[in-house]
Amino acid sequence: MNMAIYSGIMSPYSIPSSNVDHSSNQPAEWELAVIDLFINAAQSAGLPKSLGQIYGLLFCRDDALAMDEIIQLLSISKGSASQGLRSLRQLGAVNSQYARGDRKERFVAEIRLRKLVAGFLKEQAEPHMEKGITRLEHLRELLSEEEDGDSKARGKRRETILSSWHRQMGRILPWVKMIVGKSDKLPK
Repeated sequence: MNMAIYSGIMSPYSIPSSNVDHSSNQPAEWELAVIDLFINAAQSAGLPKSLGQIYGLLFCRDDALAMDEIIQLLSISKGSASQGLRSLRQLGAVNSQYARGDRKERFVAEIRLRKLVAGFLKEQAEPHMEKGITRLEHLRELLSEEEDGDSKARGKRRETILSSWHRQMGRILPWVKMIVGKSDKLPK
């Protein structure tokens, strides 16, 4: 795990730890561990660290948080917070809330797995699948123009494999959506 130093205190997690003063609403050690888990998950999916930080913090909290609170609690820049919240909203991982008499937009984490996976597939996997069709067609055009016989044969074999992978992923994604969609309905 990464080691962060903040106010002279070592923390085994990826965000700074401080003397936990629950009256100031600073993250507790267990929250830091959850945030670290989401940082690793985000980075594994090729997403920025700040998405994992923000989602992890919101996941831990019962109350909605305003962007300025998120910035303070995570010690991140306003730009990172703004971009992270925008991306998380697009993924369907956070929702906005407004309180009567309060002009601040507040955010809560979506904690239903079905919604999270559906949002991720819609925003990340499905666009790549659509681009994959165009890229495979372009690959076929390039192979039809290839003059080197050995290179052309090798390229066609690879194109066949890639096309097969693309078809298989196209068949798997609806099943993943269906399986995860039922997970919220399973008995506890």
